[in-house]
Amino acid sequence: MPDKSVARKLGIKEGYQVLIVNEPAGYRTILGELPPNVTVSTEPGPTVDLIQVFVTSRNELEHELGRMKTLLRARGLLWVSYPKDASRIKADINRDSINDYAHSMGLEGIAMISVDDTWSALRLKVI
Repeated sequence: MPDKSVARKLGIKEGYQVLIVNEPAGYRTILGELPPNVTVSTEPGPTVDLIQVFVTSRNELEHELGRMKTLLRARGLLWVSYPKDASRIKADINRDSINDYAHSMGLEGIAMISVDDTWSALRLKVI
C-alpha cells in the first residue's frame, strides 16, 4: 500500500484555505495532490484552515508562532516544520524546543509527521 501523501498526513480537506510560510523550494511537489477546492497561499488571508510554517531557528519560531495562531480559524490546524537532525540544514531547534516554546504561547504538540528526508512537522493545538 502506498504511503499517504503529505497533504493527507497534514489533514488537508476539501475546501480548505491553506497557508504555507517560508515554503522551501519544490515543496508543492512534495505536498502531493490536494483535495478539490483547496486554496494554497504563501500570503496570509483573514483566517485559514491550516497553516504549515517552516522554521530553522528559535528566532523564526518566535516571530511566526504568535502571528500564525491569530490567523487560524477555530479548530484550525497548525503545523511547525523543522529540519531533521540528519538534514544538511543548520538549525537550532528541534521537536522539544518547539514544544517548550509552544507551551509558553498556550499551545501543545499533539502529533508528528515526516514530511520528507529533510523536514519533520509537529502539529500544535490550543491548550
